[in-house]
Amino acid sequence: MFGTTAPQRTTRPVRRLCAVALTLASGLLLSPSAPASAAAVSDEAVQTTPATSFRVGTFNVLGADHTAPGGKRKGWDTGVVRMDRVVSILGDRDLDVVGFQEFQPPQAARFAELMGTSWQTYPGLNNPAGPSVNSIGWNTSVWQLLESRTLPIPYFDGVPSRMPAVLLQNQDTGRRVWFFNTHNPADVRGPAQQWRDAGFAMEVALANELAVTHPDAAFVSLGDKNDRARYYCSVAPGSDMWSASGGFVDGSTCSAPAGGAIDWIMGSKDVFFNGYTRYWNDYVARTSDHPLYYANVVVPASAPPVIDHVVVVAVPGLTSTVVNGFGADLAELGRLTQNGASTTNARTVVENTGPDANLASLLSGRRVFPKRGGHGVGQKKALPSTVHASAGQYVSSIFDLTHNTSHHTAFVASRPQTELLRRSWNKKSGGKDPYGKDDGTAKIDSFKVKRDDAAAVGWWREKTARRASHLSVIELSGVTKAGQADGYTGPAYQKAVRKAFQRIAAIRRGIEKQSVMNGTTLLVVTGTGGAQRAKGSSTTWKQSYRVPMWITGPGVAPGSDLYALNPALTSPGRQQPAYSGTQPIRVGDVANLVTRSLGLPPVPGSTMDPYQLFSAFDPLAVPGS
Repeated sequence: MFGTTAPQRTTRPVRRLCAVALTLASGLLLSPSAPASAAAVSDEAVQTTPATSFRVGTFNVLGADHTAPGGKRKGWDTGVVRMDRVVSILGDRDLDVVGFQEFQPPQAARFAELMGTSWQTYPGLNNPAGPSVNSIGWNTSVWQLLESRTLPIPYFDGVPSRMPAVLLQNQDTGRRVWFFNTHNPADVRGPAQQWRDAGFAMEVALANELAVTHPDAAFVSLGDKNDRARYYCSVAPGSDMWSASGGFVDGSTCSAPAGGAIDWIMGSKDVFFNGYTRYWNDYVARTSDHPLYYANVVVPASAPPVIDHVVVVAVPGLTSTVVNGFGADLAELGRLTQNGASTTNARTVVENTGPDANLASLLSGRRVFPKRGGHGVGQKKALPSTVHASAGQYVSSIFDLTHNTSHHTAFVASRPQTELLRRSWNKKSGGKDPYGKDDGTAKIDSFKVKRDDAAAVGWWREKTARRASHLSVIELSGVTKAGQADGYTGPAYQKAVRKAFQRIAAIRRGIEKQSVMNGTTLLVVTGTGGAQRAKGSSTTWKQSYRVPMWITGPGVAPGSDLYALNPALTSPGRQQPAYSGTQPIRVGDVANLVTRSLGLPPVPGSTMDPYQLFSAFDPLAVPGS
C-alpha cells in the first residue's frame, strides 16, 4: 500500500530509507512509517522495480598469515579467532553486503562455519577455480546470486590476483546490483603504482561494460585500493561513479573526498549513499588493522530512461465534479485523458483539504500532523514562517533532491501564500547538499509570484525558453479564487476552469517548443484541494477532498486509469479513507513519482509512497520490469 505506509521485510528497509534524511538534506528527526503488509505490495503492486535500500561495507580483515606463527603481527589472535569478531561486528552494524579483503582460507572456513546458509561468499572456499583471498559476502535472506565472475587484477609485482564481481538480486524488490571487490597492491614490496593504475583502469572498463550489458543494474565497487585521491580521480571521471565519502567531478575538475582513506565504497550515479561511517574502536582494533567502512544505499525505483524533465501543474479549487461535467467539451482535458493516465477520484491529505497543506504534501510526500511525521502546514490557520518550523524538523522536498544533484528547479504561482516555499527552501533555510559538487542551500533556483495565472505561465515560458528547468512546479490559482467568489458552481467558476485548461495547453505547447523538453518531459496536472466552504471545515466534504489527476509523457500508458496501473491502491468511492488500511491515490503520491521519474531516491521523510511504487508508466517501457 502507498498512502502513508511502507512495505516491510523487517524494520531495516524503513530505517534506512528514513535515515536518508540525515544526510540528503540535513534532516533532524524522522517519525517512523506505519506498518504495512509486505505481501500486499510485492504480490499486487510491483510491476516495475521499486526503490531498494540496503547497507554495504568494505572490510580488510587482516589475513590469517599475518598473525600466524612466523607472521609479522606478534601478539595478535589467530585469523580464526578474529573471524568470530568479524561476524559479531557485521551483525552489530547490520550489514547486507560486504567486500572482504585478505579473507584467507582459514578465515573463510570459519566464516562459513559461523554463518551457515545465512550468508554466502564468492569466490569463498567452494569455487572450482580454487579459493581467493578476496571475496564478496551477502545476507542470503536479502540477496540472491544471479551471476559471478573474477577479474585478474594486478597485485604484487604485477602478478594477477582474482578479484570477484557478483550480480545480486534483492529478494524483496527484484532490484539487481553488481558488486565488485578489489585489493590493489601497496608499496610494501616495492613501488606498485603502475600496478594500481592498471587495476584502476580495469575497474573503469568493467563498470562501463556492465553499464552497457546490464543497463538496469546498479554498480557498487568496494575494496582496499591502497590509494587515496589518485584512485578517486582515476576511476570516478571515466566510469561516472561517485563515492560514499564525498568528492565530485565537474567537467575537467576532479575533487577527491577529504579524509584520505584507502578503503573505498563507490557507486554508479543511480546509487545514492547516506550514513557513510568509519567504524573503529578497541574491539575492531583487536580484529583487524583496518576500520570497517560502511554506508546506507538507496537505489531509486525504475522509470523510463528518457525522462529528463518534470513539470507539475497544481490547480487548487479544481473539483472532480466540474471536470466530469465538462467531459469532452474541453479540448485540453480530453487530450490529457486520451494521451495519459488519469483519475477523477484522487484524494487530498486527510487533515486539511486546502491548497497550502496539499501543495506542501505534493512537494514533500508527507501528511500534515507533525507528530505523525507530517509537514505541519495547515494544522493552524496562520501560515508558519517556514515548513520546517511547523514540522519541528527539516522537511526535504522534491526541490532538495533535484537541486542537490545539480539540476535546475523552478516554481511560479499567483498566490501570495506560496511565498512560504521561498522562505522554506532559500539560502538561509535550505539544507546542505550531500551529493557531489555543492550546489548550495537554496533549493529553488527560480522563484516567482505573479499577479495572475496568465502572467505566471508567461513568466515560466520565457524562463524555459532561456533555460529549461529539470523540475518546474506551476500553481494556477485562478480556479480557487473564482470558486471562493462564486461558490464553485457558478458561471465565473466554470469560466475560470476553462481558462485554467487553456493555461495548461499553453504550458504543454511551451514544453513542445523546446527541443530539450519535447519528448523528454513528464507532465503532471493535479487538483490540490477541491471546493472550500465559506465557514467551518471542509475536510469531510466530498467536493473538497476528491480531486482529479492527469499524467502524460514518455512511457505513460495512454488512455489508462491510474487505479488500474496501481492495483495496490483502491478507488475509495465517495469516502475519504484514513491513513490506515488500503489507500487511494493522494496528491502527496506525486512527490515520489517526480523523484522516481528523474532517477532520484524517495524524498527523505516522505510517508506517502516511500518506495516509489506509484506509477503512471507502461511496465514494458521501464527497464527491469
